[in-house]
Amino acid sequence: MASAPRSFPPSGAGQSTPLSPDTSNSAYAHPQSPHQHQTEEPTTTWQPMAEPSHAQHEGAPAATTNLSFYKRHFTKPIINSPEKQQHESDRSFSLRSRGFFIAASIMVLMLLGVIGAAVGVTLSRSARHRHESTAKHPSPIHLALEVNFPDPALYLHDKTWYAYATNNAAGILGDPANAPPHEDKVSNIQLATSNDFVNWTLLDSTHDPLPTVGAWAIQDYENSTTHPPVPRANVWAPSVTKQQSDDGKYIMYYAATRNRLSHPDTESESRQLAIEPALLPHHPVPHCIGAATASSPQGPFQPLPTPIACPISESGAIDAAAFTDKDSTPYLLYKVDGNNIGNGGECGNTVQPRVNTPIMLQKLQANGTSPDGTPVPILDRTAADGPLVEAPELIRSRDGIYFLFFSSGCTRNPSYDLQYATADNITGPYTRASAPLLQTGDWGLHAPGSAGVFSAGKGQWNLVFHARVGGKIRAMFVGRLELKGRKAKFVALEHA
Repeated sequence: MASAPRSFPPSGAGQSTPLSPDTSNSAYAHPQSPHQHQTEEPTTTWQPMAEPSHAQHEGAPAATTNLSFYKRHFTKPIINSPEKQQHESDRSFSLRSRGFFIAASIMVLMLLGVIGAAVGVTLSRSARHRHESTAKHPSPIHLALEVNFPDPALYLHDKTWYAYATNNAAGILGDPANAPPHEDKVSNIQLATSNDFVNWTLLDSTHDPLPTVGAWAIQDYENSTTHPPVPRANVWAPSVTKQQSDDGKYIMYYAATRNRLSHPDTESESRQLAIEPALLPHHPVPHCIGAATASSPQGPFQPLPTPIACPISESGAIDAAAFTDKDSTPYLLYKVDGNNIGNGGECGNTVQPRVNTPIMLQKLQANGTSPDGTPVPILDRTAADGPLVEAPELIRSRDGIYFLFFSSGCTRNPSYDLQYATADNITGPYTRASAPLLQTGDWGLHAPGSAGVFSAGKGQWNLVFHARVGGKIRAMFVGRLELKGRKAKFVALEHA
């Protein structure tokens, strides 16, 4: 119950008179000093105030410090008023609160940690899987000769493998003069041997299996003062087989540059040579296909005086390949070198109008060096092939399917690849496989192609091909194929 009001006189000399009861009790009003600015009389009447609320007892001096943890760190005032900030009921959750920002940051860091750990585990498992996979399934492709050994061909005799290749001065990128830096690069034909098909030995120029070329081809060197001399014949893409006639000699087919000064062999060729100066003023001298014979696959091969295939009006022929059918009939495949007279672009033939580069099939007589009838085209370039198709190689599977391997694209570029097509008859029609057998990127290869294939027995076939190494040379690689139906695939290569 409230007591009766009391009055008290003003204090003197600027001192305040103590209150009774004790003025430290916050329930009672405090008088103002007479020196303070006042709007009312200095005499103050006081009454006992209402009993303070629980909230006032708890945090009247600093209300926000008594907010709950959640309200203090995860909420913002609904109304931007200092008085409203003190009451929990006037605050609501906010994405802009300091607590939410800190919590979200911690969660993001934890999530990144979990993701990082998961990625680490995945990469570790993937690396382990690749290692196990490599151990169980090693690459079927092996680097055999890390030298310039282009357009390799393959032959097996008395358990020795022979690989023959284009002159080593040819086709080195960044070296347009084709100047070989070493003496062992002046052979007309390169030769390498192996006893197991995996480890190869490159023989030097003293073992050149074709020391001289036919009289129809350019014979000597571009400049006798060049050291070492550069072969002008530019002998390319050889192929070796054995005659089906009684003397059983070995035959090497090769392409060399045509000698414009040689005498025409036939009236037809005389007409071709007559138009040659007009045909070639801005193009390289064309190649033709010749043959040479020897008593051993290692040579030396003695060249025949006339070429087997020399379509000068179509800019010559390159990439000879021997094939013997099941009835022992010999054939010669080659490419008409149309891109040699193309209108420019990649490999001289991506500027319209493009020139055809058909792969031809020439039946031969039993001696393997004389044509029997006229050649027939069995495959030609398409728009998807780019400038050309070339480097034919023909085999017949145990199922009686003819497999024609060839390359397309440009040998100087990543577009170069190794493809194949199949047919039931040797003359076709040939149906291309749905995808290349080898292309840039496969097993780390760059511009793979120009393959030679030879039977390894038991339905498998050994294969040699070149691919760019170091951006310049064309090194020799080896692999093994398995033919099933109309499909060719690489299998693990074991020693032959």
